[in-house]
Amino acid sequence: MNRWKCLLFILACLSQIGCAALLTEQVYVLIDRPVSEKMTFNGEIYSLPERAKGRKVVLLGSGKIRNIEIHARDKRNRWEPVKKVPGGIEFPFEILLIVETDAIKIIKHAMTGAGNIEKVQFYTVADKGN
Repeated sequence: MNRWKCLLFILACLSQIGCAALLTEQVYVLIDRPVSEKMTFNGEIYSLPERAKGRKVVLLGSGKIRNIEIHARDKRNRWEPVKKVPGGIEFPFEILLIVETDAIKIIKHAMTGAGNIEKVQFYTVADKGN
């Protein structure tokens, strides 16, 4: 019986630590590197010169767009889906994610609207030492 009480106590402590970590506010910092843009047959690729730990991507532009998909390039240079936005979005549009990538691809499907993506910003989480 003592073993079960000890296990329940440990689980209760771990759940409190996990909840505290989830409730702390994260401070995002812009990854200050040039972002290059490349048009492809099936989307636009926005890339950094090197891999970085991304936590947020912000799309800047004008107008409204809809029916887009966001993909991030993984370590094996494969595109992994991050977010699908079937409805309309207004700029600026934030995409929260946890990836290590050097590029994102935005695929615009039919009927994307009258908007235009002008710039993409990559963000990471600030170190707690700052």
